[in-house]
Amino acid sequence: MNFKTTIVLLIALLVVGSFFLFTPKSPNPSAEQATQTPPGQGKKLIDLQSAQVKGITIIDADGNRTSIRQDGASWKMNEPVSAAAVDWQTQDLIRTICDLRSQGQPDPPPPDAGLDKPQYTIDLIGSDDKSTRLIIGNKTSIGDVMYAKVDSGDVNLIDSSLAKTLKTAADDLRDKHLLTAGTTDIKQIRIITPTQILEAVKQGEHWQITKPNQIPGDSESISSLVSTIIGTEATEFVKSDSDELAFARFDHPTMQIVLSSETPATQPSTEPSTTSASDLTLTIGAPDSLAKDHYFVKTSSGLVAKIAKSSLDILQKGPLDLRDRNVVTIAGPDVTSVSVVKTTYPPLSSTQATQPSAANMNQRPMSTHLVVLGRRPKEVKAIGPSLSASRPTTVPATQAAKSIWMFAIPSEPNSLVDDSKVDALLDKFSPLRADKYLEKAPDTAVDQKYIVTLETKSLNKYHIEVLKPVNNATPYATYNGLTFEVPTTLLDTLDADLHKTP
Repeated sequence: MNFKTTIVLLIALLVVGSFFLFTPKSPNPSAEQATQTPPGQGKKLIDLQSAQVKGITIIDADGNRTSIRQDGASWKMNEPVSAAAVDWQTQDLIRTICDLRSQGQPDPPPPDAGLDKPQYTIDLIGSDDKSTRLIIGNKTSIGDVMYAKVDSGDVNLIDSSLAKTLKTAADDLRDKHLLTAGTTDIKQIRIITPTQILEAVKQGEHWQITKPNQIPGDSESISSLVSTIIGTEATEFVKSDSDELAFARFDHPTMQIVLSSETPATQPSTEPSTTSASDLTLTIGAPDSLAKDHYFVKTSSGLVAKIAKSSLDILQKGPLDLRDRNVVTIAGPDVTSVSVVKTTYPPLSSTQATQPSAANMNQRPMSTHLVVLGRRPKEVKAIGPSLSASRPTTVPATQAAKSIWMFAIPSEPNSLVDDSKVDALLDKFSPLRADKYLEKAPDTAVDQKYIVTLETKSLNKYHIEVLKPVNNATPYATYNGLTFEVPTTLLDTLDADLHKTP
């Protein structure tokens, strides 16, 4: 090879190298090698703000449709059923779709993009009634992206997580509440179980229990129960033609709840209650499995669903659960005498501790402490000549000015009563409130027992027994045939030293 030949070959090599160096590579048609943009940094695909969207329709590959339209300030599902939609979830999904950004563009799109038979077709209806269509195809074999196209635009890659949201949209966007009503509209409630019928009516702002017995109701507890009933949500909706309905047993329900907005009669009726067409009804049938963690439920509108057992447990209330927590109200200024007898029992032996019922029956008091107070008589001004010379007063004037109450037993003429502590004691009975009513007294031995007797100006006597069980169990009290738990602060007040500190 001569020198000229070498020069020619060198020049040819440089030309070929320059061609490969400066000529751009043609796009690879395969999806795996398509250029992808880092998430959130690509161009916005839909030229529409979420606030402009008034409706959305989602159609999956099988032709199932989910359609939601704005209805005033709320959202309503039209397909697959007519029902209320969850506003915030609907708005969140629309916002996610409107904010979609491109993760890259395959050029040209591969034949397996799936846009001819899309996984999802989404139509966004704007405020001008114009529709924007988003078609979502297959997922790429590499990366968490899917093929998508807006109207007749270019094919882009989008985040595939949207498909998971669209798959359950029909269930997720549907409002799970079984009943629609305002809690203040409800005037009557009836709960029917195989063992009892519980009824309550609202008179003005207060609730009254009418069945099984007429007793005052606790307005806060009953109003809270009504709110819970209206707020009960389905864990799953059941289609009207489902084979599961054969096991629902709505003809032998576990519970039936009836809410009525009709004003109750002035006098409670002894006749069996009837259900009107305007009443809201929840009929809870049988559990859907041996696990008994979900129960079938049917509404008065024919809706069938399932609720969690925890929801059923919250609804199971008895008369004592809804009874007025104010057991008795004794006005402090009306009380003329106070008696507190405190009995302390010895600690239990190890054998007795394992048999509390036997210990409770055979307990013997270890000590008893008695405090009796009387309201000090007011000083009566003399009419005519003073009788002080012939009838000296038994109560020094200086002492009378210092204390409203006085010790009656034991006799402590020189001891003063701390009136503020007596007021604190009387406040516990004006009213005496139950934390929780009990069917019967606990079968447990006690550490202390207090017998409180209050006498009023009208000569009424109130006897309340307060018991402190062993092992720091919840204290309870009995009065007028009722047994109920009380706060430990009541014991602290009964244990207070009522003497006035010098």
